Amino acid sequence: MQKEASEGAFGVGTFEFTDDYSVFDFGKMPDTIPGKGEALCRMSCFNFRHVERELGVKTHFHKMLSPVKMEVSLVRVLNPADNQLKEGSRNYLVPLEIIFRNSLPEGSSVFRRLESGELTLEDLGVLETPKPGMKFERPFLDVSTKLEETDRYLSWDEALDLSMISEDLLYDLKEIALNINDFITDKAASIGLEHADGKLEFAISPKNEIIVVDVFGTPDENRFLWNGIHVSKQVCRDYYKTTPWYAELEGAKKANVEKANWPKPGPLPAELKAIVSNMYKSVCEAWTGEKAWGAPALEEVMNSYKAFLEKGKNQ
Repeated sequence: MQKEASEGAFGVGTFEFTDDYSVFDFGKMPDTIPGKGEALCRMSCFNFRHVERELGVKTHFHKMLSPVKMEVSLVRVLNPADNQLKEGSRNYLVPLEIIFRNSLPEGSSVFRRLESGELTLEDLGVLETPKPGMKFERPFLDVSTKLEETDRYLSWDEALDLSMISEDLLYDLKEIALNINDFITDKAASIGLEHADGKLEFAISPKNEIIVVDVFGTPDENRFLWNGIHVSKQVCRDYYKTTPWYAELEGAKKANVEKANWPKPGPLPAELKAIVSNMYKSVCEAWTGEKAWGAPALEEVMNSYKAFLEKGKNQ
C-alpha cells in the first residue's frame, strides 16, 4: 500500500495477481497454474480501460504496472457486523457482491436455492422450473454479502439496509452492473464464448459516487462456456469433485471441523494443469488482442480438454 484511504480521500495501492487458485473455500491449493495471474491482470486492465472509455463508468483502476500488477485507488473496508458502517459514510467498499446471470449452467447455485425455497420462480421471472442451460430473456441480478465469513444471498431490501447506500445509488449500481454485463457478454460472444454469469464489486467514493472495484470479466470472476463446456475456474472445481478429497472435505464441513484441520487436496494432474494454463492464456489473447505467449487457439485448447474428459470417462 502506497497511501492509506481516509473518509475524504482515496488511498493508492497495488493489486497483484498470482498463479494461485482456490476451490470450495479451501484456500490456496497445493500447486499453481502457470500464466494465470498474468492472464487475469491483462484482461482486467483491458476491461477497466474499456468501461471507463466506452461506458463512462468510474472505477478504481489507475494503470498497469507490470504483467501481474496494476495500480488502483483504495477505499476503506467498513464492516457492518462491527457497526463500522454508518449512514452518510464515504469512501468505503459496498459490502455486497452483485451477480448477473444470463443463463443457468449446470452447477449454478440457483438450482439449490430453488429446491430449498430460498428463491421462487417469481423471483427469477420465469413460469416453469428451469433446467441446466436455460437462458434468461433479461439478465437476472442477484446480490450476496461480501464481508461475512460465508457469503449469503440477500433480498434487495436487505442489501439496501446492509450497505447504507441510498435507493438512487442502488439504482445506479444496478444500471452499471447491467451495462458491464452487456459488454462482457458481447465481448465473449466475439471470441466464441457464452457468458453465463459473473460478479461485480462496488465502492462509494469520497464524493458519494458509485465506482467499480476489484476485477471483472475474467475466467475467475465470470463463468464462460465454449459449446456448453466450462471455460473458467469451474474446470478445477469439476476435477476435484471427482476425487475422494471432495467427499472428505464436505464431510469435514458438515462436522464443523476447524478449517486448519480440513483434509488436504492433491495437485492437479499434469495434463489438466497444462490445459488449464493454456485455457487462461488463450482466452486472454483472444480477449485483448495481445499475443503475450503465442498460446494455442481457444478451440484447440478446448478440444484438448474434451479429450481429457473423455479419457477420464473411459478409465
